[in-house]
Amino acid sequence: MNKTKRIADCNTMRSCTCFGPARGEQLQTNTKCLHFRRKVSYLKLSSLALAKALLLTALIISPLTSCTLYRPVVAETGHYYINPNADFSTVGKTVIFEFDNLSTRPDLSIDLTQALTEAVQKRHLFSVSALYRADPAWRMLDLNGGSTYSLDELSVIRKQAKADAVLFGRITQHHPYPHLLVGLHLKLVDLRNAKLLWATEQVWDSTDKSVERRMRHYFNSRMRAGYQPLDWEILITSPRAFNKFVAAEVAHTLPRQNHYATRQPVSQNTTRSEARAVISKKTLQIPQKTLKFSPNPAKIETEVTL
Repeated sequence: MNKTKRIADCNTMRSCTCFGPARGEQLQTNTKCLHFRRKVSYLKLSSLALAKALLLTALIISPLTSCTLYRPVVAETGHYYINPNADFSTVGKTVIFEFDNLSTRPDLSIDLTQALTEAVQKRHLFSVSALYRADPAWRMLDLNGGSTYSLDELSVIRKQAKADAVLFGRITQHHPYPHLLVGLHLKLVDLRNAKLLWATEQVWDSTDKSVERRMRHYFNSRMRAGYQPLDWEILITSPRAFNKFVAAEVAHTLPRQNHYATRQPVSQNTTRSEARAVISKKTLQIPQKTLKFSPNPAKIETEVTL
């Protein structure tokens, strides 16, 4: 009589092991175990076939849809000031003074001033020109270094440069390759009334992740090809390319027009020249807004302090 030992029952266990009889005896087949094993094998084959079908479908549909997810690139905000009462549409020519250089690199001020001048010109905001310290016209102005300009000095700048506004400032921080870093503190002042139009104070660190995302976006939208094999990493290896990126971000904060500027309504019968005169007169009557990081707000009425 064949004796078969079963240590599991297919009706109660998920898996079972059926042992046959002793040596020399004929193996008795457990029909329940055999049915369960066939069912498990069928389910495994079905799951594998389904996974292959889904993978094949994804490979076929993906080129057709061309759907790519990108992390949004947020432009730099919150580190610049715009006078809400300024009318930028009345600003004609603007002169950019070579920045005061507090770094150890002597030519950095020239490179950044030139880069910002080109970046502003590309935006077509207003007519702009740069004035460097080696230029004889700078010596004719007889200014005290550009850190503090009184009303009389602003009047001289307007007369000599024949400009409506002046953009000046200083390089506050700098670090060379491989850790490129630049800090700027700049101001745009209306020479006609000594009003502060715009200002920025920011540090660009090439190792910062948010700055890196913006550099990638700048490279893909402005530079693109011709920089293989570095591609976007040219911005963190070339100081001149990094300076152009910084200048582009600074120029981007300058508005084409101030949507918050308050203008006096003009009748249809008023000529264009009369309307501009009304706007200029109203601008002169607006009180000066104090910049939050200004060292001494009381001095703004008589001088512009960097």
